[in-house]
Amino acid sequence: MPQISLAEWVQALDAAGLLRRYTDEKRVDELPQLMEDNPDKAIFVERVKDSAFPFFANGLQTPEICALALGCQPRELSAEIGRRSMVHYPAKLVGTAPCKEVVMKGGDVDLTILPLFLHHTHDGQAYINNGRIITRDPETGDINDGIQRLMYRSKDLLSIDVRAPNHKGAINGAAHHALQKDMPVAVCVGGPTLDQISSMMRVPGARIDGWDKLGGFLGGPAEVVQCETVDLTVPANAEIVLEGHVMTSEGFIHDEGPYGEATGTYGVERLAHNWNLKVDCVTYRRKSIYQHASIGGMHPGRTDMYIWLPAIEGDLFETLQRAGVQVLDVHLPPGSCENIAYARIKPVSGGDAKQALAVMLTGSHQQFPKVAYVFDEDIDIYDEEQVKWAQAFRYNPGTGTLLIPGQNINPLDPSISMKTLPVSITKIGLDCTMPLNQDNSKFARAVITPPIEQPAAVAPLTEDEIEAQLRELIQQSPRSWREILTYFAGQPYQHIYRAFGRLRPQLGRMADQHPDYPYTIAATEFVRGTGNG
Repeated sequence: MPQISLAEWVQALDAAGLLRRYTDEKRVDELPQLMEDNPDKAIFVERVKDSAFPFFANGLQTPEICALALGCQPRELSAEIGRRSMVHYPAKLVGTAPCKEVVMKGGDVDLTILPLFLHHTHDGQAYINNGRIITRDPETGDINDGIQRLMYRSKDLLSIDVRAPNHKGAINGAAHHALQKDMPVAVCVGGPTLDQISSMMRVPGARIDGWDKLGGFLGGPAEVVQCETVDLTVPANAEIVLEGHVMTSEGFIHDEGPYGEATGTYGVERLAHNWNLKVDCVTYRRKSIYQHASIGGMHPGRTDMYIWLPAIEGDLFETLQRAGVQVLDVHLPPGSCENIAYARIKPVSGGDAKQALAVMLTGSHQQFPKVAYVFDEDIDIYDEEQVKWAQAFRYNPGTGTLLIPGQNINPLDPSISMKTLPVSITKIGLDCTMPLNQDNSKFARAVITPPIEQPAAVAPLTEDEIEAQLRELIQQSPRSWREILTYFAGQPYQHIYRAFGRLRPQLGRMADQHPDYPYTIAATEFVRGTGNG
C-alpha cells in the first residue's frame, strides 16, 4: 500500500465494511463507550463537541483491519509482517507536507484543542495514547519511532511513558540522560494502520533507521519532512505533530498514571514515575483527524492493543525461520493479551519442537509471550477447538514441558511477585506435537468421512453378486470399509451390508460364535479397519 493519509485510510476501512461512522455530534465523555461498543470495527465520529477535530479509534484492533493494510489474508499476517520487516528502503526528504498547514509555537501551544477525555474510570488524567514517539540515537543518528502514551499535565506539558528498557526509545532516552541532556522528540498522533505496524517492529541485532524500516512496509521509500523546532523528521503523511523535548536530564522523577493497560488491569504502583515532555510546537493539517487507541475494557484482546499481536507474531515467525525451524504459522490468541503464543511447525528432527518453544519464549523484543505452545502441521492454530484437542491429547506434561527461568516480561503483568525493577519470570513452553519416527496412528484425528461420490447411473446387483464381487475384492488386498462402500457406490446400502454380513463369518472374525469358522491371522488380514472385529 502506498503512503496514504489517515483520511484515505478511514475511507478504505469504510469501503471494506470495517468502519462504524457517527454523523451526530458526540461529547468527549461519550467516546470511551463508543469504542467499547464496537470491538470488531473501527469508529469515526465526524463531530466532537467543543473540538475542531473529528475522532477516529479502534483502527488497529482486528486481524481483518491489519490484513487490509498489508494486502494479505488474516492468517498470513505473521509471515507477511516477518517478510516486510526484513526489507528496507532509504527515506526521501521532501520540502513540505500537509502537516505544516497550521503551526503553533511557544506560548500559542495549547493541547486542549485536542479532544481530551478520561478513558478508564481510575486513570490519573486524560491521555494521548496513539502517539508515535520519534527520537534519534545520539551516537548513530538513527531515527526510532514507537508507540507510547502521553499523560496530560498542562497546555504545553505531558508525561511520557518511555521506560521499557529493551525498547529503542527508552535506550535513546537513557543515552541522553547519561549525557545529562534533554532528548528532542516529535510525536505523530495516529496514522494509517500500516505505518503503525511498522513502528512496532524492530530487527534484532541490526542498525535500522525507522524510516528505512517504514519503507519496507510501504514497498518503497517513505517520504519524510523536517520538523520545525527539533532536528527530527516525520512522515509526510502525518496528521498532527507535537515537537518538544523530553526532560531526560531530570530522570524518572514525575508521578504518572495510573492507567488502564493492555492487560485489562491498571498499572502497578512501582511503575508510577516517568519523564516529562515539554511541547514547544504543534503542527497539523487543516482537516486533521485525531486518533485515539482503544485499550482495556471488558474485552482487552479486541482493542487497538491488538496491534501488538501481529507485531509479535511477525517477530516470532522471522526468528523461528532464522533458527532453522520449519514454521508454518504463528498465532497469538487475542484474549491472551500477548502472553500466549501458538506456533504450527513441521518437525523434521527430534529437537525441533523444544527449539521452537525456546525461541518463542526468548525471541521477541516485545517481552512476550509468557506461555508458548507448538503444534503439528495438521492442527489449525486459529481454531481453538483443535488447539484444545491437541493440548489435551498430544501434550505430555512429563516430557513435553520446557521451563525457562529468569526471563524478561512485561512489568505490568500482575502475576509478577518481584517488587522492584527490573523484573523477570519463569516462562513455560508446551510441546503439543507427536513424537517423530514412531507409529503415531494413535494420535490420528477421527475426522468425519466426506460423502462418497455417486455414479450417474449404475447397473443394479443382487446381494449374491455383491457378495461374490466383495469376496474377490478383499482377497486382492486388504480393504477399509470406506473403500468397499466406494467400490459399490450406487448400490442400495442394505444390499452391501447384508452381503458383507453373509461373507463376514468366512473371514474368521467370529470364532467365539461360529466354531465352524476357526480364527486365523491370515483371515483377519482380508479387511482392515472395518470396525467389525
